[in-house]
Amino acid sequence: MARLYFIIISFFLSNTGVSAQNLLPNPGFEDINRCVEYHAECAPEAWFNVSATNYLVKGKIAPRPVIGHMVLLLPVGNVLPSFKKPRFTYTMLLCPLVKGIEYELSFFIHTGGKPFGGLELFFMDKEPTLFSLSILNRSFSVPLTPADVDDELKGWKHISKKFTATGNESFLLLPNKPINAEDYTIKDAMNSSGDVFYFLDEVILKPVTAMPLCEQAAENKLLLYAHNYRHMDIPLMKDVIPVAPVPVITRDTITIPSVLFDVNSAALKPAVKKILDSVIAVITSYHITQVDINGHTDNTGAVEKNEQLALNRAAAVRNYLSGKLPALAASMSAAGKGQSLPIADNNSAPGRARNRRVEIIITRIERRP
Repeated sequence: MARLYFIIISFFLSNTGVSAQNLLPNPGFEDINRCVEYHAECAPEAWFNVSATNYLVKGKIAPRPVIGHMVLLLPVGNVLPSFKKPRFTYTMLLCPLVKGIEYELSFFIHTGGKPFGGLELFFMDKEPTLFSLSILNRSFSVPLTPADVDDELKGWKHISKKFTATGNESFLLLPNKPINAEDYTIKDAMNSSGDVFYFLDEVILKPVTAMPLCEQAAENKLLLYAHNYRHMDIPLMKDVIPVAPVPVITRDTITIPSVLFDVNSAALKPAVKKILDSVIAVITSYHITQVDINGHTDNTGAVEKNEQLALNRAAAVRNYLSGKLPALAASMSAAGKGQSLPIADNNSAPGRARNRRVEIIITRIERRP
């Protein structure tokens, strides 16, 4: 009964005056961004992954949210021996931290049944990028350990930590590696890419002594919510975007309907190869930075089978393109989205047919003075 009371109190606080002081946008991750490159809902507003991607997790593994319907997926490992890709998640605070002021950070975390290895969160005065990871040791950090867990319910741990700000930190970075990282095995994989996640919900950062939000809070939230590209690393803040030359990013989507594949098959039929040959003829004249190939299905059948079929088809397309364009192979990715991103109503046969597809998303850059 005490723990249930604790959850109710947390919900009450997050919807009253305490939330008005929360310096973190979209703390329950319920507001969902509609990615302009996919024309579909794809990620929590105001929270960004670097390198840019949106993570999927097997349905049976994802925990039920503490409140609402959404949680944040924080990658903390990968079971593939060859995986060495640096990555992290971050957001911008609605107001910078004030030097000498004591703050309290609290949130719920679920580790999927694995031990909580702790996290060291970083506050930075500049927007983090892959190139700035080397300065983390010079950034202000808040280490969180199992000793900071003050309650637990149904696998969710509640963490609370107070700290005093050094001043003017404007970004919160969540690293992808616990303080005491585990060696994960293949059975720990939570999706077809081999990722292992922690799940976060109801994140609150507030001053211990009540104080109003800064005048820029509403404007900063609008800026965060307006950042709609989630599959390419585009800085949030204008002052870190190169002034000259200005890169103009163009994204083209080519859709291959599933009717061009045999049922439950990833083998490329001649009609598919003709389409791909046309794509190759066009993109060789462009400055291509990224080619994302995503397989999609309708919602009939088992989720795992749909994801595997979608991945197999995307991989077949990637292998064909990379074989013809070896110089671009490192810039090509294949993913099986399964039934998670429908573009039509799955309750009708025409809608299901539209949802069964492979999308080739080509990102190219033009340089303009």
